[in-house]
Amino acid sequence: MDKNHQDFDKENLQHTKKIPDLEQNELHSQAPNRKQNNNMSIDDEKASHQALAKEPKTRKLTKSRIAVNVIVAMLSVVLIVVGAGCFYVDGMLNKMNFVPNTESEVTPSIAVSETGETTSLPDPMFVNGLYHDDAITNILILSLDDYQEGDVGRSDSMIMLSIDTRHKKLKMTSFMRDMFVQIPGVGSNRLNTAFTYGGAPLTVKTIENNFGVDIDRYVLIDYDAFETIIDSVGGVYIDVSDEEAVYINEYSFRTDVVGGYQLLNGDLARSYARIRKIGDDFERTARQREVMSAAINQLKTADIGTINHVLSTVLPMITTNLSKTEVLNLASNALTYLNYPVEQLRLPEDGAYSNAMVMIGGMEASVLRPDLEANSESLVQFIYEDDTPEMTQ
Repeated sequence: MDKNHQDFDKENLQHTKKIPDLEQNELHSQAPNRKQNNNMSIDDEKASHQALAKEPKTRKLTKSRIAVNVIVAMLSVVLIVVGAGCFYVDGMLNKMNFVPNTESEVTPSIAVSETGETTSLPDPMFVNGLYHDDAITNILILSLDDYQEGDVGRSDSMIMLSIDTRHKKLKMTSFMRDMFVQIPGVGSNRLNTAFTYGGAPLTVKTIENNFGVDIDRYVLIDYDAFETIIDSVGGVYIDVSDEEAVYINEYSFRTDVVGGYQLLNGDLARSYARIRKIGDDFERTARQREVMSAAINQLKTADIGTINHVLSTVLPMITTNLSKTEVLNLASNALTYLNYPVEQLRLPEDGAYSNAMVMIGGMEASVLRPDLEANSESLVQFIYEDDTPEMTQ
């Protein structure tokens, strides 16, 4: 792959990728002897949870909010339910907030058989400054920070979910919000402020221009989705240390949470995930991934009633420029995609950024200044692997 990456621009990109064929539980902190509704013992649940948490990961996912990670799981549930042909499909999809896609709509051309084999794999391309592969769908998932009424807000977390039918993998790339990048039409600023100036479309364009990978669609998640998601799946089982329990009590205005393996509701899980005073940001985001893994465990054993409740509660909190047709196309192969292994990447990568102080809005601010060439190269290699297209116009 050519290492001389340039500044990327996707003005008037005409080549558009084809999308491949996506009652409230009363919860509380619980002692270790509790059992789940599916009669799995807490020891079995703990073993299952730890096995999932220890699955090999090729990259570290950092500076991402757990709400977005769990939303990935929620979208997977949507795809499963829709793909199963439930009679309420249209009603469920109508709960989502669909917005027009600014790029031309296309008819999906990638077909995946019941055995997971793709029937058409066009070669990857390098088009108008962006790496592009019809066999890979990149969906940027955004969650917003807690903002006041009338304030547009900023993207609190940004994770790109790549559905890779070429290599049969799901890939999650986390973009750290404090990266100091060039925002088209705005200038240099933190990446999360792109949403303030132009919403999800400008955030997509900013990431594309700085890192050179085509992003097909986006999904926007409300800030309040976190607790709702966790409570909808019945809470999450987490092994809490005594020190972590102190901060969970502090953040949730409780006094009764103690260390141990236990069931946490949405409020307590969010308090656990936002702990900043124990370890560094790597440890903090490890806690976020632990909540994500625990939520996925809960989804794997959920019955249809629970799934129905999750969908009814969470879908209204989602806005996307995926069309209903595209969601259905993704859904038709949901079970295949969910059997793909999951890999993760964080940008900027270690050793590919520097801490810097810059002037933003007349005030000095601490930012991460990424090595755009190195990080772009890492992202392209992560997404396209050995099938990286030649860098030619």
